[in-house]
Amino acid sequence: MSLPDSAQIDVSPLLARSLLKRAESLPRYDNREFYSTAVQDFVLDSVRKESADGFDELIGQVRARITRWPFYVLIRGLSFDEGNKVFVAINRAFGELVARPYEKPRAQLVHYVEPSTDLPSVRGGHESERLHTDTADWETPVELISMVCVRADPRGGGRSRALDIDSIRDEVNACLGTDFLSLLETEAVPWQLAPYFGGGVKWRPVLNDSTVCWRRYTIDLALENEGAELSGEMLNALAAFEDVIGRTDRTSDFLMREGELLFSDNHRTIHARTPISGLENSSRLMIRSWIRTS
Repeated sequence: MSLPDSAQIDVSPLLARSLLKRAESLPRYDNREFYSTAVQDFVLDSVRKESADGFDELIGQVRARITRWPFYVLIRGLSFDEGNKVFVAINRAFGELVARPYEKPRAQLVHYVEPSTDLPSVRGGHESERLHTDTADWETPVELISMVCVRADPRGGGRSRALDIDSIRDEVNACLGTDFLSLLETEAVPWQLAPYFGGGVKWRPVLNDSTVCWRRYTIDLALENEGAELSGEMLNALAAFEDVIGRTDRTSDFLMREGELLFSDNHRTIHARTPISGLENSSRLMIRSWIRTS
């Protein structure tokens, strides 16, 4: 499925130039400095000040789009500085930028997503190619994800994919039935919590009326490493669920171009990318942030 018109916003060149000009006048921050909410606030206030009305209108448009179907929005026309201050300012308008403890290259607040650092999957390919929720190994997954394309893969690989909660529920109900849907809503499954948050297991369902949490390998880690157990019925249900969401034609599939910014609701969408040919040598580069809104 192509990207819906309702999930696209175009930014005026005047606003883009204004925000970039102001961002480039600010000091350059090390990635670790962005962990400070005081720095995040300063960057937001400074960048917004140059064109407050236009900035606020853009944030309002994005907020409105991600609160309704399909719960993600692609923004075109912004210009981003090398120090990531436009990126941080826009993200901070929605909440606090958060991350796992700093450990380059796999853990940064403003995180550089490169094919060479992707995690391989025991089921073949790479984990980024499988539809998933980010931070499923946190006590509560973050609410928003933002990602800007710095360089697209020159061969057209790494297309972004997104599937919303309404489509997920419809597909499960249509393909597997209401009893199966009820099972996913009512029976909690184990999620391996990140070691930097103390480890252990969090039990929660995959679905409810309005949200989804899904990253199969996080459940598998809890079963393998923490002694968690599931019934044969539930294990079969998880496999069937993964198959259904992997086969549906309701997943949006689109190639992000340089300078395009994607916001998605991490509780109401799951996402992935398509495979990348010659992954180790691909120049594709995305920059991502996680945003805690509550």
